[in-house]
Amino acid sequence: MMINVQDPMIDIMQKARKGDELNRDEIAYMYNEVDIKKLGYVARILTDHITGRQVSFVSNMILNYTNICNVRCNFCAFYRTGKEDDSYTMTADQVVERLKQFDSLYGIKQLLIQGGVNPDLPLEYYTDMFRKIKENVPGVGINGLSTSEISFIARKEKTSVKDVLISLRESGLETIPGAGAEIFSSDVRKVLGRPLNSGQQWLDVMETAHSLGIRTSATMMFGHVENAYHRADHLLALLKLQKKYNGFLSFTPWNFEPGNTKLEKEGLVTRRVGGEEVLRNIAISRIVLNQRLPIIQSSWLTNGVEMGQMSIYFGANDWGGTIYDEKVIPATGKMVGNLRKETIIRALKGIGMFPVERDNRYQIIKSYV
Repeated sequence: MMINVQDPMIDIMQKARKGDELNRDEIAYMYNEVDIKKLGYVARILTDHITGRQVSFVSNMILNYTNICNVRCNFCAFYRTGKEDDSYTMTADQVVERLKQFDSLYGIKQLLIQGGVNPDLPLEYYTDMFRKIKENVPGVGINGLSTSEISFIARKEKTSVKDVLISLRESGLETIPGAGAEIFSSDVRKVLGRPLNSGQQWLDVMETAHSLGIRTSATMMFGHVENAYHRADHLLALLKLQKKYNGFLSFTPWNFEPGNTKLEKEGLVTRRVGGEEVLRNIAISRIVLNQRLPIIQSSWLTNGVEMGQMSIYFGANDWGGTIYDEKVIPATGKMVGNLRKETIIRALKGIGMFPVERDNRYQIIKSYV
């Protein structure tokens, strides 16, 4: 006699359509067992209910103001100790001059500012920089600093993260990027060369920011030494905080680039994950976060324009931004180049989507339908 065992993905799909929260076993099952096409189908249905065929992007510039860092992660090829000839730290005036050059050409709406945890920089360095940016280019939204940078500033100044965030906001900070999340598991972070409590620290800084009304982004770096349950726990931790304050604006899963990193040199990660794994993470992110965190960014930066297009089919609804002057990814040996908004618009229209330009707060400012 035939026994009809229902596919667990049917129950997962039904829960997702109702907006019910999935558990870690269900999430791990999607990572380990479910066909990628099925995941993409479910994810795109959910996305169509959230934003339809509209896909947003922002005129963005990444500014890596320093490469000096005392954290020295095993997965980073960008950092310098300060003793190398190519170590650098930009002055506030240099930052403003660089921004003005790109803004005059491209109309920058979002400035992503992050570098390393530079032990020589006081809070005043950042507040002075932010004020000068807003004085000279008032239309740009400052999306600034990682949680590691913010935590270190608080320790250096012998004050609280809350007080640091208030000072940064008063000087022009608008939002905080999601860098540094990686995978929250302490076991994973130990291998990555991160302090064991740094995952919880990331969540704590973000919760403090959200409690102050400062919106932030969230990320997950996959494709190194983590497993499906690590990824599941990461997504559920984000979901828990999102349900408390609704402070995350977007989520971006991005794949680890091993080139020139300590993890590669020690043989712990010998290759980057393939495109299917990238799309799997996009789709599962949509299914898990659903309407609680409605904006999922494509992972085009480390995978190229065509994979950015595929990410939209698998549940992403924000391209991310134009790229000018990014230095962290190229340090791994992978060249990303610059990407102008005309290329993004053409790529989105080419797959039947409706491009809309947004600002740093994800407010739509122009449609290209």
